[in-house]
Amino acid sequence: MPVDLEKLANLPFFSRLDAATLRDISPRVRSSSVEPGQVIAWEGEPCNAVYFVVRGLVRARRMSLNGREHVLSYMGSGSCFNLVPALDGKPNPLTVDAVASTTLYSVACSDCRVILAQHSELAHALLEHLAGEVRQLSDMVESLALHSVRARLARFLLDMVSGKAPAHAWTQEEVAAHIGTVREMVGRTMRDFSQEGLVRRERGRIVILDADTLTREAGG
Repeated sequence: MPVDLEKLANLPFFSRLDAATLRDISPRVRSSSVEPGQVIAWEGEPCNAVYFVVRGLVRARRMSLNGREHVLSYMGSGSCFNLVPALDGKPNPLTVDAVASTTLYSVACSDCRVILAQHSELAHALLEHLAGEVRQLSDMVESLALHSVRARLARFLLDMVSGKAPAHAWTQEEVAAHIGTVREMVGRTMRDFSQEGLVRRERGRIVILDADTLTREAGG
């Protein structure tokens, strides 16, 4: 399916390109739609393409040998994934699936290398993107290594209220995968927060009652 040049230009990765360059690379870009629960890339399988989220929400996750899941990130409009395996030729490092109805633009791995070689602006955008991913993973490692489940859950709740976490009807299992723990620990800690007057449940959502104390709990 042909892509919309205006939507392509609005993606951060392509925003520095002029109209002539966009027209030149657009034949190498494909559009597709995926529904919630549909897997876009499987961990360990060969990389077929680099993907750009035009609309919707996807999540990137890894599974341990014992079946435990850890969600590395949720990615909305403007996000990009699968760049690393497209560049090094190795298998997909993550499983990525759709959380909501999502529109994707994709570029085949071989085409991606050609485009990067021909357009230095995209090469600079690539470096910035990879640098951002390194920072994000460093922050995640620090959080898992240095902060308790209680602190990580407090930070997650604050992110939900501030809009930093994706707008989504989170289950306890999803929250657990996102902060690197198990569902039982999330439920137990939420009960503790409720009993301490930090939060309350109201019509299926969490209301923060004491943001200052929750911020201290989060280490901030």
